[in-house]
Amino acid sequence: MQRKSLILLVALVLALGGLYAWLQREPERVVPKEARYFPGLDAQQVSAVTVRRPGQPDIRVARQDGRWVMPAKAGYPAAGRLVGDLLHDLAQARKVEAKTREPANFAQLGVADQGEGAAVRLSLERSGGAPLDLLVGKAAQQGGRLVRQPGDDQVWLIDKDLRLPPDELDWLDRRITSIPFEKIAEVSVSYPGGETLTVFRDQAGEPNLRVRQLPRDAKLAYESIANGMATPFGGLTFSETAPLDQVQFKGPTRLSLALRTLDGASLGGRVLEQGGQNWLLLERIEGFADGQVQARKGWAYRLEPYQYEALARHLADFTAKNP
Repeated sequence: MQRKSLILLVALVLALGGLYAWLQREPERVVPKEARYFPGLDAQQVSAVTVRRPGQPDIRVARQDGRWVMPAKAGYPAAGRLVGDLLHDLAQARKVEAKTREPANFAQLGVADQGEGAAVRLSLERSGGAPLDLLVGKAAQQGGRLVRQPGDDQVWLIDKDLRLPPDELDWLDRRITSIPFEKIAEVSVSYPGGETLTVFRDQAGEPNLRVRQLPRDAKLAYESIANGMATPFGGLTFSETAPLDQVQFKGPTRLSLALRTLDGASLGGRVLEQGGQNWLLLERIEGFADGQVQARKGWAYRLEPYQYEALARHLADFTAKNP
């Protein structure tokens, strides 16, 4: 009987202890479903965005005459969609869960102010308010991103990933041309030795380009082989760019090129060699519709080897080999 009473007493003590602990627990921080991280942020009022990574040059884009440019690149156009998506995500970002407030955990989460585990610091300049700063940490396994604000120890998980490429090149509008293949009437390349190769079509609807210099007794290796000289202009991009007043070209002209569309627009330029790299200079741009040519006169654009090789073709590359 005494043993049974003792067991009941112990059970009662444990139950009371558990009840006390439950009553003394820290209340959960309930996040309202519609709690935005930056309430009231208006993307249209953001005038500049700066991304700072430890040990790397700052990346800064600024709004100028209604478009985004990169001041450090002599005002070259920035990747407007990347910047626009980032600002949209910041304005729409919602708090998912409150994480640690313990500074000792910041480095592990990538939200430290400096040193090991330092965050990427994102700064927004605004025309209608004070600047906003955000320390961007690691991506969460379940999606979203860990962030906190300077001077605030509270780390939050937000529901947006916040794409912040580390390479300055990714923040530029890297497009040179976006000319649909079906709009191209003619592409011609000429070499210093006098050789010229021209691919063309006479009218819209012709699926394949022909070769003007093809001898009557020769045949193309296959019907669409000449198209490869024109298709790159549908999405030609650069791997580096610089204004001509900052580049001293000492290498030779490797080829000259000309392009004409069925609508009568045209461009012309040269590819020069510098340090083993091929650089495209567009010296004439006339009559193109908006969005078809993004390149600027007065700038040089470095091409990847495969891009140059697609343009630098010779008649022998297109003709069928004799059995």
